[in-house]
Amino acid sequence: MTKAKTLYHAWIFDVDGVLTNPQKKKVTELRILDHIIEKLYADEPVALNTGRSLSWMIERVINPMLQKIEDKKILRNFFAVGEKGGTWLTFQDNGKMIEHRDESIKVPQELQDEVKEIIERDYADSMFYDGSKETMISTEMKDGHSLEEFKVAQKELNKKLKQLISQKHLEGKFKIDPTTIATDIENNHVGKHFAIERILAWMKQRGIKPKQFITFGDSKSDIPMAQRLHQIGFPVKFVFVGNPSQLEGEDLPFPTTTTNNHFDKGTLEYLYSE
Repeated sequence: MTKAKTLYHAWIFDVDGVLTNPQKKKVTELRILDHIIEKLYADEPVALNTGRSLSWMIERVINPMLQKIEDKKILRNFFAVGEKGGTWLTFQDNGKMIEHRDESIKVPQELQDEVKEIIERDYADSMFYDGSKETMISTEMKDGHSLEEFKVAQKELNKKLKQLISQKHLEGKFKIDPTTIATDIENNHVGKHFAIERILAWMKQRGIKPKQFITFGDSKSDIPMAQRLHQIGFPVKFVFVGNPSQLEGEDLPFPTTTTNNHFDKGTLEYLYSE
């Protein structure tokens, strides 16, 4: 571990709908990447925290960012967590990318195979099995499919998955997590809060001590990022770029900012204003 250095800000971004366009599922506001690169050059740590796989993140977010970076040494300040803490990515000083995964939380291969068979047999018209995941199972709505029709199929699928997990006596180890366009089967420990532990471990190893964390999210599932940091005792601000109505009734014990624009445009709005 290197000697600790205190920096004012550390930045943690959710990916879907925060860095990427929620419909096109890629970075369309490239100026966001410019802001991130500026922070890396300023020696401020930047981390991504998502349920997506590393391969998806590399293709849709990281490679477009790398194309804009001349001095690869600044990537030592960059960290990315995928699969809600199951996988993570670091860079060496020469810019070499290193991928990591936690084998101890991986969903059994037998369960993966059975879920894939169910999707391809019964739901191929509305969703697909995400084979890029390394520690969890994800089934996602096909691009362009009706969200209303997907919801009906998803509800039916979730019942089948619950029965499958019960039949295999895995309820105590794995959980079903449905979202707007996907259903995940994952280890009970993982989540945005669990991924924060990965980020903090990386910062400790690097000797980084931020005075304040700024976290970005677009759904209620992103709140645990800021909650976990607050519980540990770090000053944290939560920037919410989703529909503000999602926060109604939430009594958050840390500063929370909403943006006039939503999703990636809201992220860009905040980055320009700070």
